[in-house]
Amino acid sequence: MSIEHDTPQEFFVSLSGLPSFQAADLIQQREIWSLNSIEKWHIVATEGCCSVTKILVIDDDYELSETTQQSLVNEGFVADVAHSVAEAQPMLFGFAYDLIILDWMMPNVSGIEFLAELRRKGVHTPVLMLTGMDSLEHKEAGLDTGADDYLTKPFSRRELLARVRALLRRPQQLVNSELSSANISLDTRSLKVLCGDQEIKLTRQEYLLLEFLMRNKNEVFSSEALVERAWSSLSESSPDTVRVHMSRLRKKLSPDLDSCPIRTLHGQGYVFKDD
Repeated sequence: MSIEHDTPQEFFVSLSGLPSFQAADLIQQREIWSLNSIEKWHIVATEGCCSVTKILVIDDDYELSETTQQSLVNEGFVADVAHSVAEAQPMLFGFAYDLIILDWMMPNVSGIEFLAELRRKGVHTPVLMLTGMDSLEHKEAGLDTGADDYLTKPFSRRELLARVRALLRRPQQLVNSELSSANISLDTRSLKVLCGDQEIKLTRQEYLLLEFLMRNKNEVFSSEALVERAWSSLSESSPDTVRVHMSRLRKKLSPDLDSCPIRTLHGQGYVFKDD
């Protein structure tokens, strides 16, 4: 599969005056690839099913947090940003995140205090702590409080992404790169989707939805659940957005909707049936 993309220079120029998180969200909503984006998505197992990796960046440094978010988005992650603990709390407890990147020094409530609160409440989401303090005592304090890794500022994009990948890597969460069911074949390395012998062109969001459903076949997911796992939490995507994407995806997979492996269960959601 070659993912359909439209990258007119004029569009990216129009984004230059926007904060990075808004630009990234517009790119995602319009299904346009960043010029430097890597054609790869990261899949992990969460609560028994595989889904798009979502990362929450909590840092009061606007420039650094936006740069970090853009690096994650370019690598294929879904990334949200909060600039304070107060801003992060409703996001963290309202959405499922696979990793938290947390700055130590923030006003009002520090990152280390928030981390301690998370661990007390039984939140086991991996945490990568960011700090400008590089003493052994500070590293010990962060790790003893419950941080899974520690990254000292300034840091390179490559080191950040290497730490992120390491934290997301779990032996029990390894997933197949090739999926095949109901005459549909999907290869996550080459990003090809075949229906029988015919290659199908999908948009980024259609691809993510198809892979998610194929990895969790015969399980029913509501539109709300799909929005939570396949879109940025800061986007304005809604169940109606899911319905539009799902309608187009089903038509691409099978002109005869009755034979399409993705079934619509009215009042319940969507399911990929392998029968």
